Amino acid sequence: MADFLSNMETLYEAMQRDYDSVREHYGFSCKGCVDNCCTQRFFHYTWAEYLYLLEGMKNAGAAVSMEIIGKAREVVASYDKEEDPSDPKPLMCPINFEGLCALYTHRPMICRMHGLPHRVRDPKGRETRGGGCAPFDSKAIKAGWTLNRTPHYLALARVEGELRARRKLSAKLRLTTAEMLIMMATSGGGAASGGGLAP
Repeated sequence: MADFLSNMETLYEAMQRDYDSVREHYGFSCKGCVDNCCTQRFFHYTWAEYLYLLEGMKNAGAAVSMEIIGKAREVVASYDKEEDPSDPKPLMCPINFEGLCALYTHRPMICRMHGLPHRVRDPKGRETRGGGCAPFDSKAIKAGWTLNRTPHYLALARVEGELRARRKLSAKLRLTTAEMLIMMATSGGGAASGGGLAP
């Protein structure tokens, strides 16, 4: 478990360095943003992100974890009431407390990479480029310098592969943060007590 946590910390630190480098190049800041990315419906696909978020829940303490789980239940209940799932309504992430992430150091990958123009190269060498978030693009900044997500995706894939092999995990994931939190709470005793897939 110590190796896993160390690998995730190293991976996320590298992401932060690269993100900050591109952000500083453009002089871009999320402060005061009215288009809160924490209300967007992001999906997460790795057990590595799940377990690292679970570690954050364990460190947060029982009271905070219980409040987060309560908010997650409300969010997931709202999913079920949506008339058109293909047009998801903005819903605040359950780990957002008054505009700040309660599990900031353990937040998933996309929460760390979103917002800046980026590029990704697939295994066949084909490159895909994407723009920044709406506030970034609205500034009409000429995006000549992009965040290269490829090495970070590859690093996460390596950690994920090692984790799956070690713990014999075969199930695929496609969960929002709220759904991951509910999974933690319903898997053998709850997130705060370290149930389910807790190492």
